[in-house]
Amino acid sequence: MLRLDWNILFNIINILILYFLLKRFLFKPVNGILEKRQQEADSIFAQANEKEAQAQESKAQYETLLGEAKSEKEKIVAEARKEASAEYSRIVSEAKDKAGAIVEKAQADAEKEKNAILEQADAEVRDMVLTAAAKMAGAAEGEDTDHALYDRFLEKVNGHNQK
Repeated sequence: MLRLDWNILFNIINILILYFLLKRFLFKPVNGILEKRQQEADSIFAQANEKEAQAQESKAQYETLLGEAKSEKEKIVAEARKEASAEYSRIVSEAKDKAGAIVEKAQADAEKEKNAILEQADAEVRDMVLTAAAKMAGAAEGEDTDHALYDRFLEKVNGHNQK
């Protein structure tokens, strides 16, 4: 016959309360941190795009200035185009290298932080499960122990009353 013990009901209620508290005070802040890290990575991508746009603008400015001076000094214009092209390539490659390094570092940091948070949460959940299991196991053994303790208590009370 199936019996519903009050301790089991209270344990279920405690576990539900614990779940909602963890959801509120652990998972939401962790998700907030992850969202913040994502926003930081997005801003780094935006900065890299801005630098690339600036490099594009620099190239366009160089080309317009060179186009106006073409009729006067073709030799200087050709040299300036070579320099502008080299500068553009250097700026773009430098910006891409820096952006790639920043993105890789941000991703690695985010991954490390995520793993640390997951390990911490895993350890906390494991501890809670072990504690709950120990309490459940203690409750199962405790009935015989409770009877023995009650009998000893009665013996002590009877002993003190007889004195």
